Amino acid sequence: MKRVLAIAVCLLALSLSAAAQIDEPVEYDFRGRISAEIDKRIVSGFHISLSEEFRMKDNFTAVDRFYTSLGLSYKPCPYFKLGLSYTLMNIHDWSSDSESWSWKMRHRTSLDLSGMYRTGNLKFNLRERLQYTYKMGEMNTYQSPRNELMLRSRLKISYEFQSKPVEPYFSVELRNTLNAVSYSSYTHTIEPGDNVLYNDAYISRVRLQPGVSWRLSRRSSLDFYLLGDYVFEKDYDANKQGDLKFYKNESGEYVYDGNGNQLYCIFYERGWHFSLGIGYSFAF
Repeated sequence: MKRVLAIAVCLLALSLSAAAQIDEPVEYDFRGRISAEIDKRIVSGFHISLSEEFRMKDNFTAVDRFYTSLGLSYKPCPYFKLGLSYTLMNIHDWSSDSESWSWKMRHRTSLDLSGMYRTGNLKFNLRERLQYTYKMGEMNTYQSPRNELMLRSRLKISYEFQSKPVEPYFSVELRNTLNAVSYSSYTHTIEPGDNVLYNDAYISRVRLQPGVSWRLSRRSSLDFYLLGDYVFEKDYDANKQGDLKFYKNESGEYVYDGNGNQLYCIFYERGWHFSLGIGYSFAF
């Protein structure tokens, strides 16, 4: 009975602190992307590809990351394609603690299922991507999972001119976080070390991308695009014991809501990022 009462009290505390979340507008940032890909046909329907991508951030003043990807795809018919890829990620990250830049490495695997449909000059492509990312190095797993799982759903519509080498397109993508951090208790009130779960699922990004593909030859092409990336992410600031920290204002004072409840460090980040991109591909 005492245990049930304790759990009830904790759930009540969570409900009272549900409004104790701080909206943090993401600082506006204009970015850039450059990529190159080589695609090789192995046998009918099977292709292997190798690509490299370089990104800039902070309004083109800082290196963001490098992606090196190796992929394998199979297209058994004109309407369906299956893809599997591995990506080595090198991320240039700023540490506020040491006030210096450092490189962080991550490993990513992706499984793609794509459906294609064509009517006249219009082409429709629906891609579902299940994405797994392993984060290396030291990290606080009470703030984010080391093994991150996402589902990325993208719809792309393009228009193909019969007599021109350009193909304009527009795509929209939803990034669904499947195993984000959540808390059964903001402190170790129920079971020490047992208050953090990895079961929060929500749409963390919406991406809009207008662009145009330009066929240089039968084997090579260029892709120019503008990527609008709306970020909606929930972040927790917790100590290494798994307890959420209490929120302080700029004067270093603890902050309370209208009911007198102390605010925890739960942040909702919302804002747009925009990127100009150019990609080159060669198929043989």
